[in-house]
Formats: sequence, structure tokens, C-alpha cells
Amino acid sequence: MRNLTYQSSALAVSVGLVALFGGSSALAQDNNARFYGFFNLIVTSTDDGFETNTQLVDNSNAPSRFGLWWETPLGQGTFKFNFETALGLRGSSSLSMTNKEPDFVDYARTSLRKVDFSWGGDFGTFYIGQGSMAADGMTGADDSGTGYISTSAVADVSGGYTFRVSGTGAPGPTVGAVFNDFDGGRLGRIRYDSPTFGSGFSVGASVGENILVSGNDDINYDLALRYSRENGGMKYDARLGGLWVDGRNGNADNTAVVGSFSALHLSTGINAKIGAGWRDNSGLDSNYVYTKLGIRRDWWQVGETRLSADFFWGNDSVLAGDDGFTWGLQATQVIENANAELYLAYRQHSYSQPGVSFEDVGAWAFGGRWFW
Repeated sequence: MRNLTYQSSALAVSVGLVALFGGSSALAQDNNARFYGFFNLIVTSTDDGFETNTQLVDNSNAPSRFGLWWETPLGQGTFKFNFETALGLRGSSSLSMTNKEPDFVDYARTSLRKVDFSWGGDFGTFYIGQGSMAADGMTGADDSGTGYISTSAVADVSGGYTFRVSGTGAPGPTVGAVFNDFDGGRLGRIRYDSPTFGSGFSVGASVGENILVSGNDDINYDLALRYSRENGGMKYDARLGGLWVDGRNGNADNTAVVGSFSALHLSTGINAKIGAGWRDNSGLDSNYVYTKLGIRRDWWQVGETRLSADFFWGNDSVLAGDDGFTWGLQATQVIENANAELYLAYRQHSYSQPGVSFEDVGAWAFGGRWFW
């Protein structure tokens, strides 16, 4: 794929912003247009065994955002345009003990999430533009309802903090480097998704580049298989993806396989998830297993209550022979009349290298999401 320059990607951002804000009065009267978004602010308190940092931040599990959908019939299908941008607020994963309180607002090109055009029908869906690769979300099969405060991307709350060597406090790898779910992402890409077949299956493929980061010419390829179905009082969701990166400008090639499966018992709200991944990055074979158990019930009139616990085991994430383990507890309370959710979560991270002991990193998070 031909690399897009800084100017062309900046033009794409400008076009999206003009379409969104410049034409907002007309779009507000267009039945084909729909605006959406949410604020998702939390307070985090992270202890690395030597220091504690407490801040009000944007929730990196799902950054605050604003977006637009516009669609119209076209031929034998439907043409859609999706613009979406994060608000550029200080993210929970950006904090560290050396960067305790970064600027609260720092909008950058990478805050742009989608400038995406698609055309879909009985033949499937074609996409072009900045948006999700086919394998984006392969780790995301999750019916717990607590996904806005905890996912298999467990480092989203405290990923910038480093593990510190017991006794000396010397910095080691970051939480984000140790706990990585290898999931696909959003890039400038071309993508195709098949129609559903075989009672719930679909496949997808895409190729793309990171057009929002200057000098990154890596070519990304992926394939995805999805399954979703309700049957016998159960809801099932399964996903499997393969990702290949052709490194350019000295960047290493890497390959990953990721997948997840979730099941929800519809009458009791009991749910479970398992996810796993493997990645070969410059000869380092990293792998992990993630599990989540939960329950969701209407115990209160205000809305559904969702409780969950999750666990992540990772090996060889930074160097051969290392081990990472993290566990967490999550609670989400839906406030239906206010279009809101309230969260409370705790996570404990542990890490070890051959012959080296590190302090645990613990993190609290509480806050909520208000959406429209």
C-alpha cells in the first residue's frame, strides 16, 4: 500500500472535522445522520510499591469521544460514512511516576479514530479509510457488561507505570509492555467482511498502514473469523484472528494469533470468557491466557448491576523466561434514566524476571460514563 504523507493524513482529519462541525446544522436535519458520543472520566490511584499517584483522567479502556454516522442507499447496498474522534483528554494509560500529571487536554492526530467509508449489502461490506482492521476486537468477546472498565487489554488503566526492583526501586519494564493482548487496531486500511453464513459465522480481511504516525511505513495484514449466536437460552460469541506486520525502515516483522470466546446464560446473567494470544516478535515468542467470570442482574430499579473478576497470565512478554500475572475485580452499575454507568475496579499486577524480583503494582479506578 502506498504510504500517505503527513499532509494527506492531516487533510483527511480536516475534511472530517469540516464535515462534522461545518455541516452540523444541516446534518442535524438529515434523517440519514446520527451523532453519538460519551464522556468516560475516572479517578485512578496507582501504587508501585514506592510511590502513589492519584489523578482524574480519561478512561483509556474507552476514551471519551464524539462521532457521526451518515448513511444512504446506494445500488444494491448501503453507503455509510463514520467520523469519530477521541477528545484528546489525559488518558489513564499515559500516567507514570515520571509523568504524574500531564496536560489534561492534548489533542493530536492520533486522537482521530475513524474517517471511514463503507458500502455493504447481501454481498458483504467493503471499507476504505481510517478505521478498524478486520482483526480489531478479536480479543473482545465479552458479555460481562464490565468492558468499559476492564478488558483483556488490562494495561489500559495503569500501563505507563513501571515495575520497580524490590529494595532498590530501579525501574523495570512498564505494565503495558508486560501485559499486551496483541489485538488488532485502527489504521488507514482497505477491508472486506463477508455476509453471515452457517448460522452465525463471518470472515474478514484487511491491509493497512498507520497513517497517523509519521515515518511508520509498516504494512499490516490480517484475517478474522467471527461467530455469534443465541441458542438454548445461551448467547455465544467467538473470534479468531491472525495478524502479520511487514516491518519497514528498520522495524521488525512480527506475527500474532489471537482469539476469545464468551458465553452468557440469558436468564441468570452468569457469564464467562476466555482469551489467548501468541506473538513472534524478533524471535521472542510471547503468549498469554486471559479469563473473566461475571454476573449481571437487575437487583436495583435504576438499572442492571454487573460484577466480574478477571485474570491474566503472560509469559516471555519482555524477555525470555519472564512471567506476568494480574487479577482484577470490577463493578458496573447502569443508571438507565441518566444514560450513564458508574464503575469501581481494582487491579493487582505482578512481574518477575529470572533472578530479579519486582514490587507489585496496584491500581484503583472509579468513575463513570455518560453517553448520548
